[in-house]
Amino acid sequence: MIKLISSVDAVREVIDRLFITRTIQTGFAPKASFEDLQSIAARAKINKFKPNQVVFAEGDHADSLHLIRNGSVSISRTMGGSEVVISYVAAGNYVGEMGLLGNTSRSATVRATVPTETISLDATAFGELLDHNPELRAEMEGVMRKRVSSNAQTQASAENSGGLISFMIKQGLGEATDILLIDESLCVGCDNCEKACAGTHGGTSRLDRAAGPTFANVHVPTSCRHCEDPHCMKDCPPDAIRRSPSGEVYIQDNCIGCGNCERNCPYGVIHMSAPKPAQPSLLSSLLFGLGENKKVEYDKKALKKAVKCDMCKDLSGGPACVRACPTGAALRVSPQEFVDYVTTEAAER
Repeated sequence: MIKLISSVDAVREVIDRLFITRTIQTGFAPKASFEDLQSIAARAKINKFKPNQVVFAEGDHADSLHLIRNGSVSISRTMGGSEVVISYVAAGNYVGEMGLLGNTSRSATVRATVPTETISLDATAFGELLDHNPELRAEMEGVMRKRVSSNAQTQASAENSGGLISFMIKQGLGEATDILLIDESLCVGCDNCEKACAGTHGGTSRLDRAAGPTFANVHVPTSCRHCEDPHCMKDCPPDAIRRSPSGEVYIQDNCIGCGNCERNCPYGVIHMSAPKPAQPSLLSSLLFGLGENKKVEYDKKALKKAVKCDMCKDLSGGPACVRACPTGAALRVSPQEFVDYVTTEAAER
């Protein structure tokens, strides 16, 4: 099928048309029939953007709406003569509706933060979609009002905090689906998070609490972000890296230890490790001091394999690092929840 799509233009056009129609139906008009959307889908376009490439710029004529198929984008405005990032939008959402609904020019610049693909609808097709779906028009107008309010709050936060969104984009958090954060105002440095992680994963911790960047009093330790488009998956010979239905990116036992994923990960959250001997549990260490000052011996003949956070996907209680934190300093959140948490903390201080 892939060869057929690549070699026959007519087949590729049909597949693309079906994909676009389904995407519009899922993202905008779930109650609209497939047949009603085909004429609109015929005028939609698939666009690909490189990192830092502009999707549309502040002041441009608003001529299209973009549904983000994969990747993410930043939203910035010119303030005080410089461009300030005030928000970002992840895959599955849309941008550009505000200018179309208000029939105005673009109020902000939208730029791809990672390789990004969008489906765009021109103003005419977008108008037809709203005319056929009054409920969608009301919903999008409500979303627009909320976004205006949210952007105003985030803009104030970005100005006052020194650039929270810029920090996120610089650290690659814009392409994350799950971020481990540690509130340093609550952290007591006990390292229970690392111990619990090691105890859950055969003696090897998947996180480094002390490493990683910090914004204000919120620390982002070195731990997998479960990227929306994982770099580690791109060159795995045995196809050992998978994503579970609930979103966790994990490494299967058929890893051959080639190290490609470690080299491809831009965030240093994958490392090669040989199996360790069984260690006392975290509870045993806390209650009885077992395992303290005990030298860990590796099997020198054992094959080193790639290890990374899998968010304890097989544990019903959730990530062990979060559950082991005695003060509630460790949390796993989405990028938007990260923004909300930092903004709330800053407001309370």
